[in-house]
Amino acid sequence: MHQIVIAGTGFLADAYDLFVIDLVLAILHRLHPGEHGINAAERSIVASATLVGAVIGQLTFGLLGDWLGRKWTFLVTCVLIIVGALGSACVVWTEGSFSLIYQLATFRFLLGVGVGGEYPLSASIAAENSSRETRGRLVATVFSMQGWGMLLSSVLTLLFLLCGMPLEAIWRTLLALGALPSAMVIWLRAKMEETELHKQDAESHGGSQRPSFSEHWARAYKVMSQYWRPLIGTTMTWLILDITFYGTGSFKSRIGGFLVPAQGAESDVDHIWHEALLTMYITLMAIPGYLMSIFFIERIGRYYLQLGGFLAMSLTFWLMAYFHTSLTGDARWTLVILFGLTFFFSNFGPNTTTFIIPVEIYPTVIRATCHGLSAASGKIGAVIGATAFSPIEDMYGIHTVLISCGVVTLTGAAFTWGFTSDKILDLAELDKSTRSIA
Repeated sequence: MHQIVIAGTGFLADAYDLFVIDLVLAILHRLHPGEHGINAAERSIVASATLVGAVIGQLTFGLLGDWLGRKWTFLVTCVLIIVGALGSACVVWTEGSFSLIYQLATFRFLLGVGVGGEYPLSASIAAENSSRETRGRLVATVFSMQGWGMLLSSVLTLLFLLCGMPLEAIWRTLLALGALPSAMVIWLRAKMEETELHKQDAESHGGSQRPSFSEHWARAYKVMSQYWRPLIGTTMTWLILDITFYGTGSFKSRIGGFLVPAQGAESDVDHIWHEALLTMYITLMAIPGYLMSIFFIERIGRYYLQLGGFLAMSLTFWLMAYFHTSLTGDARWTLVILFGLTFFFSNFGPNTTTFIIPVEIYPTVIRATCHGLSAASGKIGAVIGATAFSPIEDMYGIHTVLISCGVVTLTGAAFTWGFTSDKILDLAELDKSTRSIA
């Protein structure tokens, strides 16, 4: 059970580190406006560095986790997160070519590699340390730490502002605190045992002698070729989900006008307070979905939870598109409720199941690798959503963006129907059936 706690704590740090940067960049922009301040292009550099690092971490540590084992690779990702978080907090303003933005981007890249690596490793460790009857609930619990990490980033910002802490100290403290959860579990990770399923798989293919990387990859590729159909399902559904997850950013700012009304001219502190408050409200809309997934995933099943979540998201997006043009005045608060429901059905649906399914349907030799591939596909979807919907909004309006999100999530339901199984397999039996392949 302590492996679940270790994995969950690590995922809490991952979510905190990924989502706190928006508030940090907002603070930096207010502290250094104008020609020499933080502009949109520089914000994109920092965000892109984290995203590229996460994709590299998901692919690399997924593969290394299957080859070298979960324990030591999990320890390395922990170190990368600590170094990346503390390094980000220590960057300095300089006038040279290696400015604060590029320093921050460098450390955020390292942090992104560590965070990306945690996805396949934490999911695999949680799955391999649980039974078939409790696996979905335990892995969903690990994943729910994403919501609490998001909430923590906004709550800490609000607390620091209430205490009157200077903005310069706030952004550095927020970044440094991202290292704390990982630092708390690094010793436990060093002492944890390798999962039994990975040890058994390694012993059945080489005994005490670890295969070379080329030997491992040859075997893994042979096994993966037999799992092409579920691989299409896990990669495409995660990609489709993240297109909408990141494609509604422009609508988020409009919803913010209802949740946190503007008060005219704002000071820097007021502006950051409003941004943090908006982030907290949106996160509070999302957390019930995580909790519902934990409670009901074993009853409903992964397939129906994912299919129903995608369909409910489609309906909600289309309702938002309809009411966005027809509601006026106070009735427009209906949009806030509908916007919250998109987060609810995402987390009580595909946002949770796309994390769980890849560690339940692949054998141990390719489990982390295929989870990493699926997670990296999600990050590609995030890039598509973040870059595609803004031009669509500029040309056709937010109404078209919302309709498009509904179509995209309906496509996710189609991929779920065609490529996702509702069988809950015993992982040890799955490994036995795979040994005849390679």
